[in-house]
Amino acid sequence: MEIIIFTIGAAIYLVAINLLVKGHKMLNLRFGWPRPAGLTNNAICYLIFAVFIGVVIPFAFFFPLWLNTLAPVLQPTQTNRAILILIGGFVLSVAMWLNYKKTKQGNFNNGL
Repeated sequence: MEIIIFTIGAAIYLVAINLLVKGHKMLNLRFGWPRPAGLTNNAICYLIFAVFIGVVIPFAFFFPLWLNTLAPVLQPTQTNRAILILIGGFVLSVAMWLNYKKTKQGNFNNGL
């Protein structure tokens, strides 16, 4: 039963990270990122980035560790904890890369 809870939690985690990164990108683009016009838009982009750092990054790194304490699939050793934290960082990195990678059309529109 714990494996099923862990698997469902991991699936929810992957979807949540993807939605949070997409939301971050959408909000930044709404306020003119990467070149926001005006002090207000620039401040809002920095505020969104601060919220991302304060909420999304800790959630991404430590949720797998918390999920393993809720449904212990792996033994609670120091090595397994480190591996779960590294997996969280990897998941966030892949989600950021998939959501922020440039398309070929984007490169041509920017004159690159």
